[in-house]
This record gives sequence, structure tokens and C-alpha cells, in this order.
Amino acid sequence: MRRTIRHMFSIACLLASVLMVSGCAGMAARSVDPSRRREFIAEDLRERIDSGNPEYAIARLGVLGEDDLFSEAELNEFAVLAEDALERLLTHAIEASEYRDALRFYRSLRALGREELLNGATSDDLLRRWADHEIQNGNEIAGLHLLLRLPDLTSLSDDELDRFAQVAFSNNNRFMLEQLSVVAGERDIEVPEEYGAFLEHRPTAAQLIEGTATIWVNRGVRLERGVGIPDRVIGSGFFIDRRGYLITNYHVIESEVDPTYRGFSRLFVRLPRAIDRRIPARVVGYNRIFDIALLKVEIDPSYIFSFTEIRTLEPGTQIFAIGSPGGLENSITSGIISATGRRFLQLGDAMQVDVPVNPGNSGGPVVNREGDLVGVVFAGIPQFQGVNFAIPSFWINHFLPQLYQEGEVEHAWMGVAVHETAERELKIIFVAPGSPADRAGIRSGDVLLELAGWRPTRINDAQTVLLDRIPGELVNVRVRRNGGELDRLVAVAVRPFSPIEDLLDRVSTEELFPPLFGMETSNISTNRWQRNFVVTHVYPGMLADESGLSAQDPFSLQNWRVDLDRRIAILQIIIRQRRAGFLESGLQLATFLERDNFL
Repeated sequence: MRRTIRHMFSIACLLASVLMVSGCAGMAARSVDPSRRREFIAEDLRERIDSGNPEYAIARLGVLGEDDLFSEAELNEFAVLAEDALERLLTHAIEASEYRDALRFYRSLRALGREELLNGATSDDLLRRWADHEIQNGNEIAGLHLLLRLPDLTSLSDDELDRFAQVAFSNNNRFMLEQLSVVAGERDIEVPEEYGAFLEHRPTAAQLIEGTATIWVNRGVRLERGVGIPDRVIGSGFFIDRRGYLITNYHVIESEVDPTYRGFSRLFVRLPRAIDRRIPARVVGYNRIFDIALLKVEIDPSYIFSFTEIRTLEPGTQIFAIGSPGGLENSITSGIISATGRRFLQLGDAMQVDVPVNPGNSGGPVVNREGDLVGVVFAGIPQFQGVNFAIPSFWINHFLPQLYQEGEVEHAWMGVAVHETAERELKIIFVAPGSPADRAGIRSGDVLLELAGWRPTRINDAQTVLLDRIPGELVNVRVRRNGGELDRLVAVAVRPFSPIEDLLDRVSTEELFPPLFGMETSNISTNRWQRNFVVTHVYPGMLADESGLSAQDPFSLQNWRVDLDRRIAILQIIIRQRRAGFLESGLQLATFLERDNFL
């Protein structure tokens, strides 16, 4: 997919080069025959439509309509071809039971307002059929989580309520069974007594421990000063599927799937009652952005956990963490939620907890007093006691079905970095070249007003909307520019793991200043050997602002370094700060490459 993104960028560069004129003094300006540009664009549009990506062509047409390269009749002809292709793709996907693709094409047609091409399909119906298809194929947990995407379970028929409730009960999924039982009660449908008894019963600590496991990765021997030392990675995990599927952190099993890792790696699982037995395991799916992985072992677990839709817990809520700190299996510790909404990940947020977490706890479950799974341990700060973090189960629900599909989970993105303003708006401060937003004509400085029918006021809001989008589908976007509102169709693409790293060899250093450091600059160098700038704008709350920079501060760039091993970018400058009377001083700004402000 990285090659696809780079291919799109190369096309954008070629188109740009067709329009460029020479900027070198003394050289005559050159123009390119518009017919060649027309031919290239037309060929690209036809290829996209014929190759199963008509949304890309439609998004391009919206911008081409503002140019005079094609007539209105020609643009309409392309639009008809693309819409007809979408209708055919939707029909084929439904007939082939490829419901994820069907949902993508359905949403794209809805974004276009072409309900007459849907042939009676609805979003709820596609989700129900997708869930039922997964269950029929043995992926019952994936099917239950797809049901959570329904806006309202009351759309289920009585027969569907009964069937899905049986699946939830047999898989120990208390949260889903509760939701289905409520709907059944509203319809005066008698709920089996065993369901009620199950819902009233709460798991004991012993049962919860039985559902956990120690994740053990043997990475051979590493040499330190000529001495061989066993290289082991120990983490925790917990079962979510009676077929032997369990959840852990990606960073625990990274060596199993990282293509850049060249060493030895073998993955095993140890069970609570058989700690001397190592059971071979394999990685099924993983999500690097959320640091989550799904493993498979050939055993029947004694207890399985089920995710809830609890997004946040109130600070002070008592919680428990289960895992293998330092390799000590069957350990359970208690604490409280210290804070919520910590922007610790590229997407979503994290819970800050004071429950004791040590090396080996990573990937273990976090439960509340009722035994409900509310999060997954993923990080701690060794220098500080009681400052640890967990990923809320709410976020994992968005992509859990994809973990069963093998390989890395793909998320949709627009290709913009945004800043939350004091007016509770999202201002676009960077647009990645060749990204979906760039192709749709969205610019830096635009204010994001609507995204797929939602009005996001926080970065989390917009990211939540995009988490449910499927790469390739069309999304309606409304922005404000120069006091007016513009509507755009964006064909979202696969998000790169690290947008900044993906951009390093494609944009200039100063173009990355807004998303990385939160400042706009102007180049005031008098020759190509200088790197002199002046700050033109500082975004409140970002690194430049917290470092005391302000508009009109001149500086010279001394060093720019990206450390891919430590995942940081370092900017060293000599600056004359206005607030310090323009006295010259040195300043270093350092930030992580994985930013949380990209959509």
C-alpha cells in the first residue's frame, strides 16, 4: 500500500510538473500542451474506474470541475461511468458475500446522493448480513462486534435477536447479551432463565486469572561485550474466543511480524495452571497504531473475556490488572483510574491508571469491579510510580473484526494534520502531498466543519468517524475557507503507520514544522546556503508555543535530525525571541514522529 500512496504522489508530481514554468533567472518560460495533460488525466481516470476504484476518479472530478481542462459534458460522462461502476461493484460484493466491500460501495453511493443505485440495500442490512456471515463461518466474536456497529439493535428481527443472543451466551459475551436481552424485554419476549443467571453472576478473580496467559517470545541469544545473554520478551495476554484466540500488545510480539527484524524469533504461550509448558502460538492480526495483536493457540481456554463499549470510566473508579509482571504468572493488582482522555496514541486516547504495572504486564486485561473488560495494559513510565496507561476497550471494538482477517489492520485517513482551536473547531494546518485531501482540493488553513455528516469539535471526534470508514470509500467533507463554505468528496485511503516518516523524503523540512512543532514559518534566506526563517504563526498548546516561540521571532536552522530508532525528530535553532528582547539564544525542539493530530 505504501507503493500505492507513492504512485498517487508520483502522479500528482507529474501533473504539477506539467503546469510548472521555470523559475531560474534568464531561462524562458516553457508551457506544455494542455492536450497532453488532458490525455494523461483521462487515462488515469479510466484506469481507476476499470480497476475497481471509481471513488478515486469521482473525488478527482470534483476538483477538475473547477478547471477548464474538461468540458462539463466530459466530466458528466466520467461521473456516469464511475457511478455505474460503483453500482456493479456493490451488486457483485453482495452476491459474493464480501460485505466489507459492499459497505464501502454502499456508503460511497450514499455520499453521492445516488440512492436509486443502491437497489434496496441499507447500511443496517449489510451489517446484519456481514455479522451473520462471520458467525456462520465460525468467527462468532467478529460477528458479535459487527453488531455493535448497528446504530440500534431494535432493527433486529425476533429470530435474529434469539440467534445472536445464543451466540453471545455461548461465548461468555455478557455485554452483548445484556443489550440483546433489553431489546427482547421491550418486545415482551421471554428470556431464558440461564441468560438471567449468567448476567447476574460475576466472574471471580480465579476465573479471570484462568482466562489470562503469559506471552513468551524467544529471540535467541544476544551478545553484550562478547557474552551471550538469552534474549526473551515476556508479556501478558487474555483469551477472547473459545477457539484459542487471545489479545496482547503488538510490541510484545513485534519480532514475529516486523519485516526489518533479522534475528531468531519463536512465539509461545504459557497457561496459568501449566507454567512449565510452552504452547506454540502464531500471530493472526495486529494493529501497530493501537499496539494490539491477536494470537492463536490450539487449546480450549477455561475462561474468555468479552469487550465492552465503555468509552471512559470516571477518575477514581476501582480497577484490576491481571498479568505476568517480571514473568510472575497469575498476578492480579488493583488501583484506580487516574485520568482519561490522555493523548498517548496516534489515534484515540488512553486511560491513565495507578494500578501497578511492570515489564511483563503488557497486553494484560484491565477489568472493573464487576469483572467487565474495560481496557488493555500497554505502557508505563518507569521513572514515575503509579503512572501507567491502558487502551480503552471502546477503541479496540472498532477494529477487532479486522484482526481476524490476518495481517496488519488498515485504517482510513484523509491526509491532514489539524489543530483544536479555542472556538472548538478543527483547523487544518498541514495537507500531505498526494493524499486524499490533497487530491480533493483541501488546503492548509481550511477549517473542518463536517466529516461524513458529523460536526467534529475535537480530534478524537474526527478520528472516531474515520475509524469506521473503509479505505477507498467516499466521504463528504465540508470546510470553511475565506469566510465561505465548500463541500468536497474525499476518497479516503490507507493510513501509513507513521505519516511523518512517510513524508520525510517528499517534503521540505519547514513544511513539517506545523504538524510536528505547531508553528508556521517563512523562509527569509538570501541564498540557497542559508536556512533563515521567521515565525509567522504559533498554534496554542503545541510544542513551539510551550517552548516560548511567538510570531515574528527570527531564527536560523542549525541542525535537523530524525532518529528512526528512537522515533523522534530534533530541531536545533539559533533564535532571537521577541519576548526576550531579541537576545540570541540556542534552542532545541524534540518531538515523537508518531503524532496524534493526523486525520
